[in-house]
Amino acid sequence: MTRADGNDHYVRLRGVKGFLEGEERLLKRGDEIVVGRSRGADLSLRMATKYLERMDRGDLSRSEAWRTVSREHARIAYHRDDLIVIEDLSANGTFVDGERVQGKLNVEDLADKPRLISLGAVERLRIEIV
Repeated sequence: MTRADGNDHYVRLRGVKGFLEGEERLLKRGDEIVVGRSRGADLSLRMATKYLERMDRGDLSRSEAWRTVSREHARIAYHRDDLIVIEDLSANGTFVDGERVQGKLNVEDLADKPRLISLGAVERLRIEIV
């Protein structure tokens, strides 16, 4: 699918709650991203502005809410405009619009309806086609 202006669509991941709030990534068709608390994650809680601004990062990393997000929590792959795959990589679960992802979830109607991805106790991401 191509936009009326001739450009391809993108998938936008935008943090709406937690340390990822305000963080944003655009994926083009064929991209995939890993989200988690590891510095090596493509979208990392440890590299998020809200985390880096905190003076109590040492205490925070021992908190229960922080540890509900795995080092590599979820993988999001943009295959086609009508197929985004969300894969749960965590022990605590990844949720899309409140429903737990069992292994992998194929999202085929993202163009019609943005989704809310929940990671752990606090982190929330909005995913949409733009």
